[in-house]
Amino acid sequence: MKWMEVITVRATASNCTKLEAKLHGAVAEIQKEDATRSIKILHRVSIESDLCVHLQHDSAKPDPAGSRLGLRLAAEMKLFGLVHHSIWAEIPGCHV
Repeated sequence: MKWMEVITVRATASNCTKLEAKLHGAVAEIQKEDATRSIKILHRVSIESDLCVHLQHDSAKPDPAGSRLGLRLAAEMKLFGLVHHSIWAEIPGCHV
């Protein structure tokens, strides 16, 4: 089953650059460990200090609490602002 973790953070303007650098480092580290894992980092168009991380998974069943990686990233991101971490599962047959 395909599922995704969405981790959003609203950072302060002064923390945003530090957070982006931290996330770039995390992505590089993750890709070294597991090149098959899909991870995307986005920023909100109207508020550049709002950042979002998408971690895509494909496993037998989603972990309702999130993956170890997702939980680690969420904990690290809390140092920079308000964090929301949610788990989303694909609806079978509803994809293009």
